[in-house]
Amino acid sequence: MSDSTGLRAVSDELVRQARNGDDAALREIASRAYPAVRRWALVHTGDPTEADDLTQDVLVQMIRRIDSYRGSAAFHTWLYSVTRNAAADRWRSARRRTRLRTDPGVLVSLRPRDPESPDRRVDRERLSALLHAFFEELPARQREVFDLADLQGFTSPEIAEMLGIEPVSVRAHLFKARRALRTRILDADPDLVEDFR
Repeated sequence: MSDSTGLRAVSDELVRQARNGDDAALREIASRAYPAVRRWALVHTGDPTEADDLTQDVLVQMIRRIDSYRGSAAFHTWLYSVTRNAAADRWRSARRRTRLRTDPGVLVSLRPRDPESPDRRVDRERLSALLHAFFEELPARQREVFDLADLQGFTSPEIAEMLGIEPVSVRAHLFKARRALRTRILDADPDLVEDFR
């Protein structure tokens, strides 16, 4: 299940209840939002500890600012914007970026097509390590789009709305990210490319 699945299930009715002071509805939204916000925070900050702090900041902002959500866009689009702005504020105030990937759960886990043999497990672990390393080297926008599309399952129009760019730009960034990752993996270990989907 994608981190964004629970967030996509946040209905307008649930948001309306939260805006009207229903604490249970607000807790439900926060619970559904947490995995997606944590993942977005990790993509933006590059550090699990900072991502945890940013996630908490975003959830507090969400609770305080839920009245500012007007329903003109999907709730996940509004919340992504809150996350992105909070990450930018944090980065500006910290004036630094940290390295990504001490949390192995950041990238999608690769599942073999057939029962896993010891050799297959080793290949999967090598591929995962390469993906982590090469994902980190992608330009920020490509990393962001790749995560939202391929790892969380958002569509190009949803991503475009979340990032405030055109769907064609989303597709271009995604194409470049996929091509770069595939090329780097092919250069590093040609036998693993067939497993990279």
